Amino acid sequence: MTVEALNAAWGMSFWGNSYSSFEEVTTPWGVTAHNPGHLLDYERFSSDELLAQYRAEKEALQRFTPELPITTNFMVGLGPDVVDYTRWADEMDIVANDHYTFGPDPRKHQDLAFSGDRMRGMSGGRPWMLMEHATGASSWHPINQPKAPGEISRHALAHVARGSNSAMFFQWRASKSGTEQFHSAMLPHAGKDTRVFRDIVALGAQLAALAEVRDTVVAPAEVALLHDNEAGWALRSGLKPANNLRYADTARAVHNALLERAVTADVVAPWSPLGDYRLVIVPGLYLVSEENARAVHEYVEAGGTVLVTWFSGIVDEAGTVHIGGYPGAFRSLVGVTSEEFFPLEEQRTFALDNGWTGRRWSERLRHPQPEDDVEIVAGYAEGPLAGHPALTRRQVGAGTAWYLSTDLDETGLTELVDRLLAEAAVSPTAVVSPGVEAVRRSSADASYLFLINHADEDGWAEASGTDLLTGSAHTDRVPVAAGAVVVIRE
Repeated sequence: MTVEALNAAWGMSFWGNSYSSFEEVTTPWGVTAHNPGHLLDYERFSSDELLAQYRAEKEALQRFTPELPITTNFMVGLGPDVVDYTRWADEMDIVANDHYTFGPDPRKHQDLAFSGDRMRGMSGGRPWMLMEHATGASSWHPINQPKAPGEISRHALAHVARGSNSAMFFQWRASKSGTEQFHSAMLPHAGKDTRVFRDIVALGAQLAALAEVRDTVVAPAEVALLHDNEAGWALRSGLKPANNLRYADTARAVHNALLERAVTADVVAPWSPLGDYRLVIVPGLYLVSEENARAVHEYVEAGGTVLVTWFSGIVDEAGTVHIGGYPGAFRSLVGVTSEEFFPLEEQRTFALDNGWTGRRWSERLRHPQPEDDVEIVAGYAEGPLAGHPALTRRQVGAGTAWYLSTDLDETGLTELVDRLLAEAAVSPTAVVSPGVEAVRRSSADASYLFLINHADEDGWAEASGTDLLTGSAHTDRVPVAAGAVVVIRE
């Protein structure tokens, strides 16, 4: 690396900020805004330096306790990741996570599921460890709400359903003093005669009943969502067409639509092998290398179905824009070119010509030419982009590539996901009533269907077998009471 190469990678000639030597390079700063390439590399540097510290500690432990596995606690959840967990995962003997829900979040169960699917993606499908979660309220939010009746069990078993071999808590006994003296615990300040402690005892009995599930794996998923921390760092580095975008919002919206259809998805890195998946979603993957984009292209040519969503493929590894029109690195795959972004205020919506509703984001897509072999599935019906394509579909080799240039509301996204699942012949884990989550863990000689009812009404699932938690036998249909968990040995 030369200083000239560094200046080129970060675009330092802009505003006349070129370095003449490496000694001039500082930590990122800016009066108006950060240089995005500089800040992105600082995020990488920080993650790598922390990883080097972990490696040094791991080496010391291996000298004195070579028989013990070594890990550290990730914190995969709603917030942005402070280090690049995906690139750390290979250093772990067991991939472990701390997961804390946010009380007012109306989709806590989806946060749990997305986190579990990411952990499984980082563990290569093998069981992972839930090192920490909470029996109730944490203590660092403006208002810290306790868990509702039944949530301790539902949350713990939701992690187990998606691949964890444990359900551990912080903390055992509520602290009398110290920074987290009001953080919830297995044994509260009020003692054993409490709802929380009784729920913990009940959970212990449930986990004992599920002992045979330990070391099974989640059944292979047919859908993958591509997720990369570096894309999130790049999105928040520097000024953007809309500066209120949060990385993974689109991924979570698509994941929620899959969750509601009882479809299990792996949340994996863009460099992961894709050949075993029927459907791949590229949800707001702002940064992507040409190599990883080419792998997606090859996956489609071989017969896969892919959906690329808005603001994907925009910059390369250095944070430099892929020139030639958006969606940059995926432009040759989807066969359409976007010339301009049209972000909107949060509250504004607009109609598409197929009856769907868009919000927050739109793009001026050029009308495809006949030789592009692109089908316009939906167009903008109003506003400055009226008449322009909004959603396109293209046959590429033996597969299909979709491009979505706007942020659909929940109804439109649900209908799009339904069409994608049907086209890719993706099957749900089980046929369930609304609000019932379904995930399957299996081994060479057994399978276990986890059914978690997040709704306020009783539900059901089409399945047969014995409930490990109650001993009840079921044929064809399994009742799942409101707020309950059922685990069927099929």
